[in-house]
Amino acid sequence: MVRLDMYTVLLHALALPLAVHGLPTVLVTGTTGRTGAATYKQLRADGGFNVRAFVRNATKAKDVLDCEKCDESEGVFVGNLDETKLVENAMKGVDMLVIVTAAVAHCHGAVPIPPFGSCSYPDGGFPKDIDWEGTQTQIRAFASAPGNLSAKHVAYVSSGGTTTPNTFFDKVGNGHISFYKLNAEAFIMSSGLPFTILKPCGLGEGPAGKNKLIVGHDDSINLAIDHTIQRADVARVLVESLRSPSMSSGLRFDLCSHWRGAATTDVVNDVFKAAMYPWDGRLKMEENQVIV
Repeated sequence: MVRLDMYTVLLHALALPLAVHGLPTVLVTGTTGRTGAATYKQLRADGGFNVRAFVRNATKAKDVLDCEKCDESEGVFVGNLDETKLVENAMKGVDMLVIVTAAVAHCHGAVPIPPFGSCSYPDGGFPKDIDWEGTQTQIRAFASAPGNLSAKHVAYVSSGGTTTPNTFFDKVGNGHISFYKLNAEAFIMSSGLPFTILKPCGLGEGPAGKNKLIVGHDDSINLAIDHTIQRADVARVLVESLRSPSMSSGLRFDLCSHWRGAATTDVVNDVFKAAMYPWDGRLKMEENQVIV
C-alpha cells in the first residue's frame, strides 16, 4: 500500500507521457563550464535520463565531456545562444532543461575592479547577452517545443546576491551580472513552466556530499560564516530537482554550505523542504494523504 498526497498524484499524472516514451530527456546548457560539466556527468551517472549537452565549442567538449564525435549522434548540440534555430533544434524532444550558462569575465590584477585590476567580457558574451537574452532564448525554445508545458521542468543556476543593487559582481567589467540574473529569474518564474531556481554562494571545486548544505531566501545567509558551496553539490541538487519535481517545483532559494555539521545526505528533506515557505501545502503532506 502506497500513500501519496494529492499534489504528487497530480504531478505523476502529468508526467505519464514521459513514462510511455521511456526515460525523460534532459538538456544541460553551459555544459563545458565547471558546474555544467559536473551536472552533465552526474546526470549521465544517474542512469535515469537521456542526457543532452548544448555547447559552444565541440573541441572543448571533447576535453571536458569525454565524448568522441561530440555531435548530435552523441546528444551533443553545438551552437551559440544567439543562434535561435540551433537552440530550438536542441530543444526538440526535451522534457527537462538545466540552464547553467553564464557570462564569464576575463580579469587581471589582484582585485578585479579599478584601481587594483580590471575585467572585461568578450563581444557577445556580456551578462546582458548570456544571462538575460540567452536565458530568454532558451526558455522560449523550451516552452514552445512540442509537449505538455506543465509536465516540463526547468532548473536554473542563478547567483546569490541578486537582491542587492550594484553589488561587487555588478561592478566586475561593469557587466551588472546580478541585475541580469535577477531579471532572468523573473522571466523563468513568469513563463508558465515548472521551475527550480538555485542561487549558490561562492563556488568551490571539492567533492560532493562532504558538507552540510544550508538554504535561505533573498540573501539571508551570513556569508561571513557560510560563503562556499562545492560545484559538485550544486550539481547534486540540480539532479535531485529533476528526480523529485513534485518537491522541487516552484522553489527559488539561496544555497550554501556550513563548515560545521553532518554532511547533507537527504536533499529532498534538507534542501527542498527547508526552502519551502511555511504556507507551502507540501509541508502538510501527512495531513492530506490519500491511499492509492
